[in-house]
Amino acid sequence: MRRFLLVISLVLALLLASCAGFKGGDEARLRAELRKWENFTGSGIMEVSAFGLSLRKPFTFAKSLEQMRLDVIEGGIFGAGAAPLLSVYLGEYFAFKSPAMPALEAINLADKVPRSANALFASEDYIYDHYGAEIIRAKAIVRDSLTIQFAPNYQLKSVQDRKSGLNLKAAYNSRGDIDTIDITAGNGMRVSLIFDEVSYAKADIVPLPPQQGSKQSLQEILQDGGMRQILKGFLGN
Repeated sequence: MRRFLLVISLVLALLLASCAGFKGGDEARLRAELRKWENFTGSGIMEVSAFGLSLRKPFTFAKSLEQMRLDVIEGGIFGAGAAPLLSVYLGEYFAFKSPAMPALEAINLADKVPRSANALFASEDYIYDHYGAEIIRAKAIVRDSLTIQFAPNYQLKSVQDRKSGLNLKAAYNSRGDIDTIDITAGNGMRVSLIFDEVSYAKADIVPLPPQQGSKQSLQEILQDGGMRQILKGFLGN
């Protein structure tokens, strides 16, 4: 009997030790994935589908804990004469610049940026301290209209903001690096970022100048012939 109790005690001790190690492994894996999104740069091809059209342009992207910037480029990332087709900046303020499509600059897009976007700049420590246990348990964070889902290995899987209609889905390559980010807004627009290169070094991000928002809505811009200007800018005509 004493021998049997000793064996049971050893089995229980091993099980408890393995459970403790599993939790520690979960924490390490989750922290490693969260850390990737703190400082992140990449480049590749952006595909934009809207109004029945599909367009492809090179892009560069950079994000730090304080700010982020996306540049869609005309002429190739490394090609001679390459120039930004449009640039988006988010930090202490939101700014948008489009030399080729000035009609877009007339829209007050700052009002369309969901408040939940501020979560992009939360540190690994902050996210883990506030939501780590919830992510490990449920593989998701649900707050009001915002739902963030994680894969079993704790890679960011999707972000859905039902209030703004914004949806984001992420896919990864065999090395665990980000491969594609698909963003949909409403029913008519989809943007896909297809990454060729990814780095987790901190980038030197140059902010766009602040801009004054316009009172014009997207519908007003389109009625004034802005859609023609937008398409001509994307097509380079």
